[in-house]
Amino acid sequence: MKLLRFITLWLAGLTACTIAFGAEVKPAARPALAGDYAGQWRGQNDVGGALKLKFTRNQEAAWTAVATFTFDGTDVPATTKSLKVEGNKIDLVIGWEIQGTAASSHLKGELKDDTLEGSYDSTTAEGAGVGTWKTTRTPARS
Repeated sequence: MKLLRFITLWLAGLTACTIAFGAEVKPAARPALAGDYAGQWRGQNDVGGALKLKFTRNQEAAWTAVATFTFDGTDVPATTKSLKVEGNKIDLVIGWEIQGTAASSHLKGELKDDTLEGSYDSTTAEGAGVGTWKTTRTPARS
């Protein structure tokens, strides 16, 4: 009887170990939008350049964005004025300056898989401009 009880307990323990060690362990999911993106923007009159975006969450779980683009081959850093994230959609307003002239751009976009793309409208002292942009998530660095 003791042998039967021992075998039963041993088999139960072996089954529990198999379940515990055989269980699939999934890495923690990162927020869908989080990451670095690189691509292009294209405006009126076939003007355009490179566009880089980075989205993260701060300690309060609020979204933050960093944006940089090129204009006439020059890197233009931008300041985030506002950012709204609703699911896979973004609404981002950035401020920037070229040759002493301040301006802002309003980017609206949607994330599908690793592609974040949309449209923008810019307001400058010389008038308004509109266009499109498309970026792809860049692989995370180890």
